[in-house]
Amino acid sequence: MHRSIKIALLLLFPLMLAARTAGAEISITVSGDWFETIDENDLQSGPGTDLESSYTSVSGQVTIDISGTDGTEDAWRVDLRKVDSNWNDDLQPYACRTSDGSGGSVSGGASFQQVTDMDTSFFSGTGDVSGIKVQLRLNNVSIQIPPASYSVVLYYTVVDLP
Repeated sequence: MHRSIKIALLLLFPLMLAARTAGAEISITVSGDWFETIDENDLQSGPGTDLESSYTSVSGQVTIDISGTDGTEDAWRVDLRKVDSNWNDDLQPYACRTSDGSGGSVSGGASFQQVTDMDTSFFSGTGDVSGIKVQLRLNNVSIQIPPASYSVVLYYTVVDLP
């Protein structure tokens, strides 16, 4: 019997603009996507066994740029959440920041954290920063999950801090 689970993680966004008091706008630009096809080739030890339980993208699968700040001391935070379109709740997406990018400064988010339906702080920084790299992971994959094409959108939102 041929069983196939197809999982697509799609994330292509310039997302939210946060209004600034001085009339300028801080903005976030996110680029990258990840499509993972999971099939019989991913069985741990051939027919009758379970699938590998975790799949991880390459280190810089997603790139984030923060711009429009008022300078190197202007603080911001990036929040992350998921929106399901066709998803199985047993599947668990994770994200991890793998580089600081260039310009400004960045901290936090350097270990994998689960992405939920609620906005959660991912990492923070100051000033304009370009080329922040993010890696994605999908956990809890199992042969018990019905075969289908699953997709989820990850939303990255920049929040201007006082």
